[in-house]
Amino acid sequence: MKKRKLKVMNILITVLILIIFIVLIAFGINSLKKSFKVVLKDSKVQTGEEFKNDFKATFKGVDVTDNVEVETDLDINIAGTYDVIYKYKKDNKEYTIKKKVTVIDEKAPVITLKGGNDIIVLLNSDYKELGYVALDNSDGDITDKVVVKGEVDTKKEGEYVVTYYVKDSSKNEAEVTRKITVTASSPLNMSIKDFTLDGLFEGVTLKETEESSDDYIDNIIFAGDSMALYYVINGLIPGTRLWHQISITPETALTSPIYINHQDTDKTFVENFAIYKPNMVIMTLGTNSAAYMSPEYFYEKYTELVKQILKASPDTKLIIQSIPPVDKEWDSSTNGINNDKINKLNYYIGKMCEELNVKFLNSAPILKDENGQCKEGYCMEDGIHLTEEGQELLLEFAKTHMYK
Repeated sequence: MKKRKLKVMNILITVLILIIFIVLIAFGINSLKKSFKVVLKDSKVQTGEEFKNDFKATFKGVDVTDNVEVETDLDINIAGTYDVIYKYKKDNKEYTIKKKVTVIDEKAPVITLKGGNDIIVLLNSDYKELGYVALDNSDGDITDKVVVKGEVDTKKEGEYVVTYYVKDSSKNEAEVTRKITVTASSPLNMSIKDFTLDGLFEGVTLKETEESSDDYIDNIIFAGDSMALYYVINGLIPGTRLWHQISITPETALTSPIYINHQDTDKTFVENFAIYKPNMVIMTLGTNSAAYMSPEYFYEKYTELVKQILKASPDTKLIIQSIPPVDKEWDSSTNGINNDKINKLNYYIGKMCEELNVKFLNSAPILKDENGQCKEGYCMEDGIHLTEEGQELLLEFAKTHMYK
């Protein structure tokens, strides 16, 4: 019996010793921690902003901030709470303190509407959603989370509103609206003076950008009829970047050979696209078409040509440029080339670009006077081809309406 009591007593003494030992270790560790102190000025930071890690470290009251090592996996782009570990070494001992830093996301996502916030749709035509992109500073691309509400009845004139709403993982919200105006006022029925394509074909019309460098223009091939040729005649581009054929139309371009750098290739536009696969091309066709082609037939043939070009060289950034206006003298006759006919062809160029998802460079308006005719100084004596000043304006327009 005595032996049993003695054994129990020994166990109790051993347990007590262990407890005392653990307490002493804990006390020692705590003393070490108290010797090393870190004061963090700000434990919160907004997503996307710099984490300055403004702290002061002391060891036994002495400033040792410059000798402290910091370890953390903190990502300022992702909201959450992160550990920031501060380490200081002294006399072969390492002292460590852990701080919590919270990355806060209080910024709303940004919804960008492709094609703009205000568009025009013709009565009884089709309305197609132009698209949108939603980006968040923390979550990244959240386009798939956008909720779209609103309907457009293209059979009834009026203004319609489509709403785009999105919420990020931090519950920040964003909402934008697009106004769609359904109208019976077609550009095909507008006067020369009032003609405009504003609000139409917004999904493909190149918008104003910052001015590009000369490198942007220097990498573009200019293709088309004599309108393209005069870029070279006026000394604005070298012949090496010219693909042309005088008097060519979308119809004849399907079968007629063209010149590259003034050399007869004995091949059509489409065949040359298939061979050279240029990076970017601005194509200008249609002035000659205004002389005898109906707008509908012009549209049919131009569409056929562009489809074949895209098939032959799918990676080419193709830009279709509007037809420049002509001098007012040409409007004295209702037959042949005149500004009314050119306006109608430009409408169909925009329509074609929209249907084929090809970029539309609508530069014609910058060449017009208040009456919708070629502004004085921009057309040559023939009233059709552009002067050097007029073509310089077109190049400047291309540089400030880049294909990105």
